[in-house]
Amino acid sequence: MKKKTRHYQKSENIIVRTKEDFSGHKAAMKFLNSAFFKTTALDTTDEKNSYLDTIDFKPEEPSIVSSVEGKMSKIFLTIPKYAILDQNNNPYWNAYSDLILQLPEYTNFFIMTHEAVENELKDWLEANNIIDRATVQSLPNHLHFSVWAEDGHAITKDANGSTFFAQPFSFPRYADGLLARYASNVSDFENYPAPLYFQGGNILIGDNFFFIGADYPKNSLDYVGKVIIPENGESDEALIKRLYKTYLDTSKELYYVGSQIPVPSQRTERITVDGDPNWHQLLYFGNKEGTVQPLFHIDMFISLAGRNAAGKYQILVGDPKMAAELINFPESLKYAMVNVFDNIAAQLSRNPDFEVIRNPLPLVYIDDESKKERVWYFATSNNCLVENTKHNKTVWLPTYGHGNWKRLVRTDLANAKIWQRLGYKVKMLEDFHPFTENLGAVHCISKYLERGAEKPIVS
Repeated sequence: MKKKTRHYQKSENIIVRTKEDFSGHKAAMKFLNSAFFKTTALDTTDEKNSYLDTIDFKPEEPSIVSSVEGKMSKIFLTIPKYAILDQNNNPYWNAYSDLILQLPEYTNFFIMTHEAVENELKDWLEANNIIDRATVQSLPNHLHFSVWAEDGHAITKDANGSTFFAQPFSFPRYADGLLARYASNVSDFENYPAPLYFQGGNILIGDNFFFIGADYPKNSLDYVGKVIIPENGESDEALIKRLYKTYLDTSKELYYVGSQIPVPSQRTERITVDGDPNWHQLLYFGNKEGTVQPLFHIDMFISLAGRNAAGKYQILVGDPKMAAELINFPESLKYAMVNVFDNIAAQLSRNPDFEVIRNPLPLVYIDDESKKERVWYFATSNNCLVENTKHNKTVWLPTYGHGNWKRLVRTDLANAKIWQRLGYKVKMLEDFHPFTENLGAVHCISKYLERGAEKPIVS
């Protein structure tokens, strides 16, 4: 296979999305008991921000904000300084600025950034007539947070419409676990902890159901007997499922998503590239041993698309084989876990409430000549933003037909056509290779904070 190097400059600061994905009980307890977590992020004198006060401050009947239904009223973005500096030659800023400009004029933004670039960001927002729709909160330059705004929390509502950041028991990916505390200090948002393990990207929310990738309930079992205890006669598994509903959404049906056949875990192997036998390639990037997910978050290979005219909920499940055929890249099928994706699609198809639609999910690679390393990753269009309302159906898709992978224009267009057949207007976004080689795309760098109340339409 031909060498394919990056067509962009990768920042040394970007964090792979699987970084510190699950730390286990000991690290969770250390994090929970640390003085840094217990004290408020900005103002330790505010009683509202006392950790002990927030323990009981949970909606009685929380409702998790949808991944699809309703107007995108407010979006949360975390944009570190490295993603803003040198705007004319910054692949991360290219994607952010394009996204912000392409979102609806009624969408408001809550953006966290570093103090060093706060004015630069505000100047850009003002120049583009967005400043009145944006709240920008600067954080100390020493605070190392990531671009992955989606993951550190779930967003829930109470009966009065108040917004909450529901936080997992442990989230040790750099400073991302602290961002909800900052948000609650400078806004009307509240936050509360849940005695479970989850990340936002491993949760997808429909109208009367929500999905959680099955790896995280499995990881939460590590807390049983240490952090949580079952009722008399209640199994550990039943306890975990009950608590996910208790802390995230009491009214929606919960389904776990995972493969019933073995999933390969991350490994490296020696290869020869351009006659040089000293290279190695990274396969099944991000997959931990024992995983039941082909990608570590379900938002990387599943999209929700609302109900069709027959009342079935439309679910797009990525298909690497379809993509390989479209771009004439059969070599990728050796590592693409086609049977695993097929297994998950078949399981979902057995639910009479769902219509499963397969869409191209290309497996590609990038070569790093300095490390003599080839990394395989999925150029996902499933990781998208969706809006389904009474008057509008729109999807924002990341694109990948750029640089050494111009052939991916075919899969970009094929994915767009699938959404168009479902009645959606399609907005094609900038090049997302700089994010996706680190296991995330547009859904990962944004978070739905508020959805409008308009009822969705059906296809």
